[in-house]
Amino acid sequence: MSGQVAVAVRERLSPARQRKVRMLQELKELLAKNKYFLVADIHGLPTSVVKGTRFLLRERDSQLKVVKNRVFLIALKETGRYVEGIEKVLQGQNAVIFTNDNPFSIVLFLEKQKIMREARAGDIATNEIVIPSGNTGMPPGPVLSLFSKLNIPTRIQEGSIFIAKDTVVAKPGDRISPELAELLNKLGLKPIESKLRVKALCIDHRIVYPDEVELDPMVYAERLRQAYAAALNLAVNAVLPVPEVIEIAVRRAHVEALALALEAAIPTPETMPLLLQRAEAAARALYETLKRKNPSL
Repeated sequence: MSGQVAVAVRERLSPARQRKVRMLQELKELLAKNKYFLVADIHGLPTSVVKGTRFLLRERDSQLKVVKNRVFLIALKETGRYVEGIEKVLQGQNAVIFTNDNPFSIVLFLEKQKIMREARAGDIATNEIVIPSGNTGMPPGPVLSLFSKLNIPTRIQEGSIFIAKDTVVAKPGDRISPELAELLNKLGLKPIESKLRVKALCIDHRIVYPDEVELDPMVYAERLRQAYAAALNLAVNAVLPVPEVIEIAVRRAHVEALALALEAAIPTPETMPLLLQRAEAAARALYETLKRKNPSL
């Protein structure tokens, strides 16, 4: 009987409401199956970038889902995964990454991915944009005015527009003009680097923001090297009897003892050759000095 009631209720729901119910159920299932979730900003990202990122994440057994903020918030509360302050994160257009993988490694993985897309007027160039020389495959026509306006040298050859040389049309940070965006798209170039920006990681009922932690392993490795060097220097100066220090301390003590013995002219098997060399050098210097004063010596 209850099943019939549920069916009747679903039938009375509008299509939009039914979609929200299905989304809520799917989000609850994903939260139940995955230990971590990450919220990413997708504002302004084209569908191609979102789809490309979704495909890349599948390689890490992770799932990306574009969500409605209110529906996802309900899913969090109904599954006991609600995190204090998550409402501030769930602003604007968002996608959620569900994973059992190390969430920090997911962030690093996404940082390294480069998904190139078409340029749009108003975009900011992420890299230097170069129009390569060669045949464009486009016949002469009104498009020539675009090449001229953008100072791209061309020539007409075999009924086609050829670009005379590689031409830089934008540097990193430059704003893409409508004319440049139109020409880049006509040439089939995808010069804008896009990627998801992870806003927050949710770990053990706590929100962690990417700028709160250093994610690059090389930075940690360098910090460990510096810490080890500082600790070793301190241990050597304090002559702590640990394996890493003993050999260095013995070598240092030997050098200092040898220097002291030489300074005091103490005859030992190690100092004698050096003392004799020093005495010979002193005698030779004295001889040369006396010889300059008395050449007959």
